[in-house]
Amino acid sequence: MDNAPATEGTLGDFVVAEVHRQTSQDAIRAVVDKKIASVISETVDSAFRFGEIRKQIETAIKEALHLREPLDVPAYGTMVMALLRQKLDEHLGQLVNEKLAAEMEDILSIAPKELKLTEVLEALFNDVDEHDRYGSAITCVIEDSSSRLTSGYYWISIDPAERQDKYSCELRFGVTPTGEIFSLSINKKDASKTIVMGGMDKYQKMIFSAYCCGTKFIIDDFDPSTGIGDC
Repeated sequence: MDNAPATEGTLGDFVVAEVHRQTSQDAIRAVVDKKIASVISETVDSAFRFGEIRKQIETAIKEALHLREPLDVPAYGTMVMALLRQKLDEHLGQLVNEKLAAEMEDILSIAPKELKLTEVLEALFNDVDEHDRYGSAITCVIEDSSSRLTSGYYWISIDPAERQDKYSCELRFGVTPTGEIFSLSINKKDASKTIVMGGMDKYQKMIFSAYCCGTKFIIDDFDPSTGIGDC
């Protein structure tokens, strides 16, 4: 066997070729190759941990690793990030579809033909801790937004907290003279521009389902009781 040392640049050429080979494969191949290389490195290091041979090998490797061709590391990083984004988009797309399906099923199951304001307020009162908040109140603002040319338009703002500004309320919606909810904001999210609304309390879900399904909304009390424990 010929024990003559390898010609200058042989190991360097091999490293360059190996890097190009590995970066041309998919993410799984890259991970597997990296693990194999790590095991080999650990084994060789263990076998040559002591003695003069360690110094000789270190010297040979340092000389051989003088690469004559630059490695395209940034391009490799770009490839990995592109693959990661693709997989993330696929995963998130599936989660969004599942979330939408669950929300739609929930919405359709509670949408009546008509919905009264007092029913929404009753649902809110049922969620409030009457013992801890007895004597306080919720917020319910009914604002007539009719003009000289139109009549019967109202803005309604509802919040579990007391004396909230109408624009800060967790639930705010507009109603036409025929009872159609033409605008809706829940937790400051515009229902017409938001795909997934997220978690909602029961009284919010009632209005959201009415908005989505065309339920007729009826203001059956223009001065409803807002005191907790009054009913």
